[in-house]
Amino acid sequence: METTETLVKEFAAKTRVGGDATAFAGYEASSAERAAYTSPEGGDVHVVILGHVDAGKSTLSGRLMYALKAVDDRAMHKNVRDSKASGKSSFAWAWVMDCRPEERERGVTIDVSMKRCVLDGHRQLVVLDAPGHKDFVPNAISGASQADAGVLVIDGAMGGFENGFAATPGHTGQTREHARLARALGLHSLIVVINKMDCVEYGEERFRFVVDALQNFLIDDVGFSQEQLTFVPVSGIEGTNISPDDAAALPDALASWYRGPTLVDALRAVKIPSRGAPKPLRMPIADIITEVRSLGGAACGGKIEAGSLMKGQKLLVMPANVSATVKCVEVDGIAVDFAPIGTSVDVGLSDVDSRHLEVGSVLCHASHPITPTDEIEVRVLTTDMLRVPLLKGSRVVLHSHMLACDATIEELVAQVDTVTGDVVKASPRCITREQSAILRIRTSRNICVEPVEISPTLSRVTLRMNGKTMALGVVTAIWRS
Repeated sequence: METTETLVKEFAAKTRVGGDATAFAGYEASSAERAAYTSPEGGDVHVVILGHVDAGKSTLSGRLMYALKAVDDRAMHKNVRDSKASGKSSFAWAWVMDCRPEERERGVTIDVSMKRCVLDGHRQLVVLDAPGHKDFVPNAISGASQADAGVLVIDGAMGGFENGFAATPGHTGQTREHARLARALGLHSLIVVINKMDCVEYGEERFRFVVDALQNFLIDDVGFSQEQLTFVPVSGIEGTNISPDDAAALPDALASWYRGPTLVDALRAVKIPSRGAPKPLRMPIADIITEVRSLGGAACGGKIEAGSLMKGQKLLVMPANVSATVKCVEVDGIAVDFAPIGTSVDVGLSDVDSRHLEVGSVLCHASHPITPTDEIEVRVLTTDMLRVPLLKGSRVVLHSHMLACDATIEELVAQVDTVTGDVVKASPRCITREQSAILRIRTSRNICVEPVEISPTLSRVTLRMNGKTMALGVVTAIWRS
């Protein structure tokens, strides 16, 4: 067991590393990589489907995939036949995304499912369907951390919205938690889909009521701007207002008052912000792949958050600090020689033992690897779900990109102003709900994160306790030995 003296000596031997704009000053990107960073097209659009359990997320995702021709009539006929045989005929569209036997048996999404399709003339859409049940929020975090934009699905039926949005003692709907996660994990825009409008006869009054309540919450409490929000009424089960190809078939009750975009139109309007200057490779491992022969025995999947991947490239797997060579790269099962930033890929590696590949590890540029650490400084905002104040010694589960690990709050550095970031109180005794703070955290193992000034994506953190999200924020510094 570590003594206080041991910890003090260990901490004193470490160096605090904050955001440094010159961190990769010597990095030279290839011409193809530079072109990808400056392309106005912005590459793939990754969208995560979020929302309270039973809001109809998987059914809506299935309808979306069908509208964008990622699912053909033959596959849908099979889903209809199989779901009917299982006594779950209403789940036919949801089964487009929910492919695992346990998901079909239980009728709920458990893990993040991913589908790729053509969004428009030059971009691919990658849809990440996240689970809505409170028991699977960590999986929703993993899905949201890969996304550029979010689709927040709301149950528009009478009582459905209220149940998912409620915040009362003993019950908090997942709508609030998922919305906060979307903002904290850096999603640039949020399409709010009011689903099940068929249950309220496509009434404008009900739509306006839900929009008003959500708009106030998303702007005033969560921090989205009006420009980042789009509200779309749909019926996933009836396929209403999903695609512009079906605009002429809108029910009269909806067409009489709604003049906004379809869901597909809203997705095509999503813009990826500038990625800045090229940076070295960073690809958090989201999946370990074991059954794709073309990739070999050491393979993984994930989204390229910085840099690029090329066949034959040398890289490092961190935090294991082992080298590997890229044997092959596949995008949606098709081999490619080059994959730029923002692309979801499967990677086959050689010259490495597969046991060094773990979900939450990061594939890095061989000359500019990420620095593993077990001490980080974070700036967080606590949520209204925090019932017991955060103290020195509080134990939490830390989530960042694909990783999750146990952690301990080693120091409450300061309470800070939520708006300005100015220090309100140094070394406070505790941090309570809806307060901003700077914390020093010790993780149970080495992790791969970077300060927010270096990596907006690999700096996002979520702290959870007892199955609830207690704080959201960013890494401001790490300590390295």
